[in-house]
Formats: sequence, C-alpha cells, structure tokens
Amino acid sequence: MPCAFAQKDSSGVKISTNKFVRLNYENDFFTQTDDYYTQGIKLEAVNPVFRYSPIMWLLPRLNNSTVQYGLSAVQDCFTPTSITSNTILYGDRPFAGYVYLGHYKTSANYYKKQLLTSEVDIGAIGSCAECEEEQKAIHSAVPGNTQPDGWQYQIGTGLMVNYKLRYEKALYTDTAVDVDAVGQMNAGTVYDYAFAGITFHLGKMQSYFLTNHTTAFQLYAVVQGWVEGVAYNGTMQGDLFTHNSMYTLSYKQINPVVLGDSYGICLSYKKTSVTYSVTHISNEIINGNYHGWGHIDITVYF
Repeated sequence: MPCAFAQKDSSGVKISTNKFVRLNYENDFFTQTDDYYTQGIKLEAVNPVFRYSPIMWLLPRLNNSTVQYGLSAVQDCFTPTSITSNTILYGDRPFAGYVYLGHYKTSANYYKKQLLTSEVDIGAIGSCAECEEEQKAIHSAVPGNTQPDGWQYQIGTGLMVNYKLRYEKALYTDTAVDVDAVGQMNAGTVYDYAFAGITFHLGKMQSYFLTNHTTAFQLYAVVQGWVEGVAYNGTMQGDLFTHNSMYTLSYKQINPVVLGDSYGICLSYKKTSVTYSVTHISNEIINGNYHGWGHIDITVYF
C-alpha cells in the first residue's frame, strides 16, 4: 500500500520517502537536425527536506495524497534553421537561451488515480544562459562541424519567472496498461500556454500514481499526444516586459496552436532507471517546419 512508503509532517501531510537524482538531456541531434529547439539539460533532485523551501507554500497539492518535493536546474537553447549566417534571418526563429531554478511539488492520490505537479521557476533569458559558448564548444570538439554564427542577435536578457500546474487523471488502468488524461498550464514572463493530451503506459510497471519506487524490474513503453494553445513564447517574442532584443517575432508570426507527440521506452532495474524517447511538434512559426528531438534521462534512487 502506498501509505507504507510515506511519513507525515507535523501538519499531517503524507510525505513520500523517495529520494532520487535525475539527469535529463535533449538534443535534436538524435533526429539529425540542428535548428529550433536544439538542446536542453535538466538536473533534478527529489528529497523530503526540500519541503522547507520558503516558496513551497505557493504550490498546491491534492487532498489525501502523498507528496514529493523537488528542485531542478535547467538550460534550454534555441536557434534558427541556419546557424552559419552572420545576418538576421527575418521570419525565422531567433537565437535564444535561458536558465532557471525550479521548485516543484508532486502530489499523487493513488486511490483516485490522480496526480498534480505544481512548480515555480525563477531564472533569466538571454546571453547569461551561455548557450552561444556551449554550442561553439560542442561544434569545436566534433570534427567537421562549422562554427555557429548569429548568436549576436539572440533574444535580449530579461527576467524569467514562470508558474506551472500539471494535472493527470487515469482513464483506464490495469497491471500492464495505464491510459491517462493530462492538462497543463504555464503563466509567466517567458511562457504562457495551456495544453491537453493523453498518455499511454504499456508494459511491466508499477502504478504511475504510486510515488515511491517499489518495483525491482520495469520495462514499458510510453506514448503521448497533445494539443497546445500558445498565448506567448518569449524564446521567439522576447521576455514579456524588457523588450530589449535586436530581433523578435510578432504574435502574428507564431502559430497559436501546436500539435505534439512523443514515444519512448523505459527500463528500470533496482535503483536505476533509464528512459529514451523522441518528440515531434508541428510548426511553431507560420511557414516554419515540423521539428523533433531525442530525450534521454537517467534516474538513480537512494
């Protein structure tokens, strides 16, 4: 039973005893491209001690749930379709990058098969993300790669503050199948959007709504599809308030609806879990291209 793997704090909230670290890496190299969303790195840690963070009170939870508390550090980088031009490519995606620290809370109600993730992200968009330096270093290290040019026109520096809520609810669940509805909204200075979708988990696995890692061996596929409504995207329009970029796109140049899909596989044995997946999205820019990237994450439990 899930309660056996939880402790309670002084207010009676059930706290997951899970502790883990996770490395997430995304790159469009896996789909043999080098444009748009070109690289993302995310480091996560989950530990009950993070519940003492001074901003955790901003994050809601489900009633009668078991709660996990996490921190994350993220860098994401974006480029236009060409990285060899030293002039602005008007109508194309700007160069952009951001870094942030995230505080999140995940609460799961095992009996009602519900899961809520709430998160606050604080960081910056612009040259401080050092995407230019990182991409140039990678291209220098790989023989035959040309040096990227055009980063001097990247989105200007600005504050990044975003608030995120993600809700998931089982539509059907069995020992080898989970079908879940998902909805998410994000509001802030860089991203303002909402999406809805469906997720399939298929294979040998513990319940998706069990917050603690309890099964010694898991091997399952994950398939997702979603539709996203975009109100603002600071990686193309600049951050919401600063407006100091040399080049941005207007809202009329951005598609207000984006479709996405993802498929992958997860292998978990004892205290280590590895997931690989590929994501595709429809064109974010009017007259732009569909785009895809690969994702790998490695999780180690303690």
